[in-house]
Amino acid sequence: MDLQPPIPARSDEISAAWLQQALAAGGRVDAPPIREVRLEQVGAGIGHVGESVRCHLRYATDSPEAPDTVFVKLHSPHRDTDKLARRVRLYRRECDYYRLLSHHAPIRSPILYYGDYERRSNRLALVLEDLGGMARVDEIEGADAEQAGTVVRAIARFHAYSWNKTRTAPYIDIFDSLDPKWRPPVQLIYLASLRRTFEVFGDHFSGDMRRTTEMLGWKAADYMGDLARGPRAFGHGDYRLDNMFFGPGPDDLVVIDWQVCGGNNPLGDVAYFLGGSVPVDLRRSIERDAVAEYHETLRRGGVEGIGLEDCWRLYRQNMFVRMLVIVISAGGLDISNERSVRLLGLGLDRTLAALEDLDSAEFLPARRRLFGPSWAFSTVSRCVYKATKTLRRS
Repeated sequence: MDLQPPIPARSDEISAAWLQQALAAGGRVDAPPIREVRLEQVGAGIGHVGESVRCHLRYATDSPEAPDTVFVKLHSPHRDTDKLARRVRLYRRECDYYRLLSHHAPIRSPILYYGDYERRSNRLALVLEDLGGMARVDEIEGADAEQAGTVVRAIARFHAYSWNKTRTAPYIDIFDSLDPKWRPPVQLIYLASLRRTFEVFGDHFSGDMRRTTEMLGWKAADYMGDLARGPRAFGHGDYRLDNMFFGPGPDDLVVIDWQVCGGNNPLGDVAYFLGGSVPVDLRRSIERDAVAEYHETLRRGGVEGIGLEDCWRLYRQNMFVRMLVIVISAGGLDISNERSVRLLGLGLDRTLAALEDLDSAEFLPARRRLFGPSWAFSTVSRCVYKATKTLRRS
């Protein structure tokens, strides 16, 4: 038997034989022969990137140690999604996180039974612990204050563990989101995604916020450069309710979907969660206390040299990270089902409200030195976008 099973092209290629090979290759489970596997599609409208199935297993003999169910995650069959995933290494990042970091990081993620990524085909296969027994909170409904506290404390502990260590192994081996080489591609992908975002969600924008969203398009690279001058920690990158499972304890949280993980400005995860997964009125009432709790958890984790007001300023500055992700998601991912559209629209409304409440436009970069590389890239980006916009109208 080949110990390294081929990565299935689609979920209907997952068989008892393939799972047997995968569990053996992963070495985490001594499973008896699998007699039968029943596939249950999960995650419709929740996970935008990838195909996910719950596998119900029947064994030839009883085995208390072998799981009754496992969760299998594959690459997306959607062409545009696959293209975006390849460009920004989504599948590679997630596989590397589970293999290199998840087993000792101070934030719980599903147990990895087996993981493989094939660079040439951009195929992914993860066999993970099934968390179906834990509680979910609907992102559309939003987190309450207690849940928000749990989530903020968890990410603070995770950030404290890697604080200003992201240029060392294993973090640097996974991804550095603020590496200068990624800034121009992110700006170009964002600009290319604006048209579809406005086509689908144009009625969500006021005139001022539409102009601000466009302005971010030719300042995104400089904005990321500004974030890179601050503290660094390894972050989740898509830190929202749909990627979380809650247990009975006050700090019992499991976080999934590590495709956008990487070294980043740490307050990005905090802004991403509070700005998108908490109802607007509640976010307004708790965000100061939440950022204070984040800072206190960092301090207890041994982090020095950053004050509470520094955290608040970085929280406000990082709210534009949410806009970058939402626009790129609307432009490049599969949003063909109703819940995806509703979720993105609601996330956009919450983000726009947060940007206005926090006066985050203050952090859009000022005009750079005339005729310098940054000025040239920004100017060309703006001119190309405006020319394309004019051509579409004609």
